Amino acid sequence: MSGPTKRVRPITGRTVLYGFIAFFGVIFAVNGVFVYFALDSWPGLSFDKAYDRGLKYNEVLAKADKQAALQWKSSLAVAPIGNGEQRVALHISGPDGQPVRDLNLKIQFSRPTHEGVDFTVGLKPATNGSYVVQHAFPAAGRWHADVLADNGAGKTYRMIHDIMIEQ
Repeated sequence: MSGPTKRVRPITGRTVLYGFIAFFGVIFAVNGVFVYFALDSWPGLSFDKAYDRGLKYNEVLAKADKQAALQWKSSLAVAPIGNGEQRVALHISGPDGQPVRDLNLKIQFSRPTHEGVDFTVGLKPATNGSYVVQHAFPAAGRWHADVLADNGAGKTYRMIHDIMIEQ
């Protein structure tokens, strides 16, 4: 007894061509999807002179060590005050928990997802040891606040806070 015979299809040039086109079609389609998502998710952040910044990385580490030795801590509070303005209050305390006074302060605000809306403000001392400023933010949402403090005697402090602005 013999079983059913299987019909064998010969591999022709047309079969190879269709297989070849299907294989590369899948590759191109997947690459197209990857390119689309890569371009769609690009945050628009880039650095000028990245190579030069990399060469100075040891200086960045030395500055970080100097800042850590200060043992300063900062907290940032933002509250709406009306007319689209926000009150930004910054408190910097020393290792003893007391406010650090007589600082020259500025904050650079930037949006992590948008270009062209960044701005810098200077802060003035308040009676409770904090530093304050009132400013109208151009848009609601998440912002980075890059705090830059200098006491004029060589002590500098830098901290980045993430804040949420509601309007």
